[in-house]
Amino acid sequence: MSQSHTQVPSARVTLRAYRPSPAHIELSYQPLPGRLLRTLLSLTLFWGAIPLLMWVPPHYPWVLGSFVTGLYLAHRFWTGRFRVYSFAGICPRCGHPISLGVDHAISLPHTLTCYHCHFEPRLEVHFDPPEADLGEPLEHQSGECPGMWEVRWLADEPFVICNLCFGGAPATQQTRAMANAENERAIVLSRLTREGRPLL
Repeated sequence: MSQSHTQVPSARVTLRAYRPSPAHIELSYQPLPGRLLRTLLSLTLFWGAIPLLMWVPPHYPWVLGSFVTGLYLAHRFWTGRFRVYSFAGICPRCGHPISLGVDHAISLPHTLTCYHCHFEPRLEVHFDPPEADLGEPLEHQSGECPGMWEVRWLADEPFVICNLCFGGAPATQQTRAMANAENERAIVLSRLTREGRPLL
């Protein structure tokens, strides 16, 4: 499937006991006939080479390698329902970027690995119309988080993300206004706290 059929759905990275963090993904669906054809071709090619490889010394490593490679590629082609063209996400636990190989075949939801905190969050994708993202709330991981909102870019898309708890949402006009209002309130409260004035 060509990149002209690429979709950019709303995506997020989730981890149990943490609020989801935003992600950006471009992918395309791989139809069943194409996946079936690639699966059969990989099995035919590698398993069909086994009778020839039996005569090449050392005999067993070549046969075993061809058998395992055919199984691996067949499994990858059959289960990879979506091909990823670009991905950028943030770990909900530590806030570090998470990577996923470009031109990678995956199924959804997909388990990712954060190489900074060594947890395994999941990538969840929702194929909703873009209007569904407009009402997405801007919330911290916990209600007591004193962090400030800032705009970070993931794969050329802006996201509003907390600098302490890494909660966030896509940077729409609504979420930017909410973030600015909350940052202004936090600045005023911190000034009043430093000056020792009452909050009344």
